[in-house]
Amino acid sequence: MIDDDVRERVLDRLIEALAAQIEIAESRTLAPEAAAALADLSRAETRLIFGAAGHHVHYEGSEPIARLIKLLSDVQRSAADPDAVIRAGDEVQVVQELLPEEARSGVSWWDEVSYVVRYVGDDQTVDVQADLTMEYVVETVPAVAVRTTPS
Repeated sequence: MIDDDVRERVLDRLIEALAAQIEIAESRTLAPEAAAALADLSRAETRLIFGAAGHHVHYEGSEPIARLIKLLSDVQRSAADPDAVIRAGDEVQVVQELLPEEARSGVSWWDEVSYVVRYVGDDQTVDVQADLTMEYVVETVPAVAVRTTPS
């Protein structure tokens, strides 16, 4: 059995390696095979990958990993139903008044920050990640508690 610290270090190394590979690629994009492998992530996989990558950017300011996050988000978005009301990759605001009471009292800046949808559940929830300068954690909120921001 692998302990959590080892698992985290391995994930960190893989994220760093993928970001470095993109950095040296002429197109600065994911290879089609890599995009296909990342197109249909589960909620748990999405939270793990975006949380770990976001942690790097939040604390270390890694531009290559920030680019990787953007590319991963683009892959998620392109795999989503184009007619969906909310899709992965959408920029949203969280409407604090529409959050469950326990979430409302725990985070004072919900409605002051821009978020990106990382995962859209089939249970009327979305997973969002704040601007990485504020926070890197991926949070699950009711879909009715977000509104898309104008592009």
